[in-house]
Amino acid sequence: MLMPPPSPRWNWPADFPPDCPPPAAAPAHGVYYRIVKTDPPGPDDFLPLYHLNWKLADFRVSRGTASWCETMGLSIFTNSDEAVSWAWRVSSLGDLIARLTLEPASGKILPTPRDGNSHHTWWLPDGYDATRIATVVIALRRN
Repeated sequence: MLMPPPSPRWNWPADFPPDCPPPAAAPAHGVYYRIVKTDPPGPDDFLPLYHLNWKLADFRVSRGTASWCETMGLSIFTNSDEAVSWAWRVSSLGDLIARLTLEPASGKILPTPRDGNSHHTWWLPDGYDATRIATVVIALRRN
């Protein structure tokens, strides 16, 4: 009888708050989409909100629209059309949609829908290179 492989042991970044990722988060697996700014996607395309704009992260936490742990994760979608829609709504995020094929070594994910969409939060282990699994598949045409 074949046994499933053991769950990976992740080392999370030192600045993650306690219990982050949350216990409900599952090992990453599947195809997801992320809004990015560069083709090919670079390391800056995989920085969490907390590192990009800690004042905005603090504002979201203080309003109760995110936890500190969520601000340490990355926004991804299971539906490419929803990623495109979000990119149109928030142009500062970027004009490109990258496809990511996640595997358990990629970290943990948790569904965190926004207005009922397919949004997930993805926590990357310390030192994980997300650029190697990202391929731009859609470019928005802004006028």
